[in-house]
Amino acid sequence: MAEETTSAPPDVPLEWLPWHVGARHRLETAISGGRLPHGLLLHGPDGVGKERFAAVLAAGLFCTGRPTGLTPCGRCAECALSRAGTHPDLHWLRRPEDRKTIGVDAVRESCEQLGMTSMRGGHRVAIISPAHLMTHSAMNALLKTLEEPAPRTLLVLLTARPSGLLATLRSRCQRVELPRPATAQASAWLAERLGSEPPPRLLELAGGAPLRALQLAPHFAGLEGQMSDLLDALLAGRAEVTRLAADMQGEGLQVRLDWLEGWLGQVVRGRALGDATRLTLPGGPLLQREAAEVNITAAFRMLDRVRESRRLLEGSAAPQLVVEALLVELKAAIRRRGVA
Repeated sequence: MAEETTSAPPDVPLEWLPWHVGARHRLETAISGGRLPHGLLLHGPDGVGKERFAAVLAAGLFCTGRPTGLTPCGRCAECALSRAGTHPDLHWLRRPEDRKTIGVDAVRESCEQLGMTSMRGGHRVAIISPAHLMTHSAMNALLKTLEEPAPRTLLVLLTARPSGLLATLRSRCQRVELPRPATAQASAWLAERLGSEPPPRLLELAGGAPLRALQLAPHFAGLEGQMSDLLDALLAGRAEVTRLAADMQGEGLQVRLDWLEGWLGQVVRGRALGDATRLTLPGGPLLQREAAEVNITAAFRMLDRVRESRRLLEGSAAPQLVVEALLVELKAAIRRRGVA
């Protein structure tokens, strides 16, 4: 399948999220001072709404009915086009489903579109997500566009891994961080969307990222039971690693890795407290006991291994082998207990 750009934004309301206020104000100040850059590097953890921010930012730039600031009025013709996902001056570039990277041809096409005359007489915006999946050649193709930008154009790079971009590319973009919101703010937002208070561990499992927590919410109870049983079986030796790795795969692999990362994060925090009795983790007595005694250095190492496994899975690595290696190392790390 050929790589293509599209004008359609993510299927989200064109409204700012509560924790985006600081980043929005920063850009509004730049605009009021005539200092809006031609390149933005919008970075933050997965699940904090980077695509939502970019979509609302573009709609705000196109809007002709807003008196000040960047909040779209929602009533003008430009807002109608943005809301419908058909604005001709907005172009999204994403990784095709059948590929692991964003290639140079697609990036060159986006650059050409960004350099054309505006169809609506205003700004032109191109958004690349996730930007760290561009190939080296694709990143280099962006440099000329950023070195010689056309008037009233904006290139927005979205990523959870800014270190995955070329240093020369990062240096030509203004960095805007979207951090995780405070727990109280995230919980209140989740409760409003779910219609009830979220389970205490849901936000923890999502790494404090509200949009990820919202996605996990329908599967939370079943995921807790499945992953607890899997780790119990791993530690007790009741099942072969090959079979457990196969059980983790399929459509829900990333969600299961989310759970594992959240679980290890809780282990780290519990061990840092220096009081094993304060660990409140799922699982049977074996898992509870082993987790309470795991060495904190080993737990940190396993957190890094889960994240490295994600990066390998984004590439061409075989999922079965990646997950098997992860589970083998996890069992050894937990059973090592007091050994650093």
